[in-house]
Amino acid sequence: MTDQELIAPELPEQKDPTISGHKSGWYKVARSEDIASMKAIQVDDFPTQIVVWRGEDLALRGLDLYCKHMGASLACGEVNENSIQCPFHAWRWAGNGQCDQISYAKKIPTKAITRSWDVIEDGGIVYVWFDKDQKLADPNGQKFN
Repeated sequence: MTDQELIAPELPEQKDPTISGHKSGWYKVARSEDIASMKAIQVDDFPTQIVVWRGEDLALRGLDLYCKHMGASLACGEVNENSIQCPFHAWRWAGNGQCDQISYAKKIPTKAITRSWDVIEDGGIVYVWFDKDQKLADPNGQKFN
């Protein structure tokens, strides 16, 4: 089986953030208390659907919602160490968007990469950075409520 055959040719409909009318900035997606250690949430009120989770190191991470293997919602998966594990075939995704483990595979496909999102907490609120041109996050930028 080739790398191309291991990555889903079509995923569930992921909203295209590049055509969003949203301005660049940090967007409120949850309250800190809504994301317990080793838990994940699905965020739909954002320019695209994402999963945000808190790993065992208590840091927050965010990725596009759908697993690149077969299209499962990663929000339905388990947090494993500091990564999110797909509920279908246990592909594990790190916060940087790299697939970091496939328990039954000898090699991780080179195309097993998904979009990651910068996530911060401030005053009990969880924010995710959005820029339709994928410019780097401004940690001191405007917060939107």
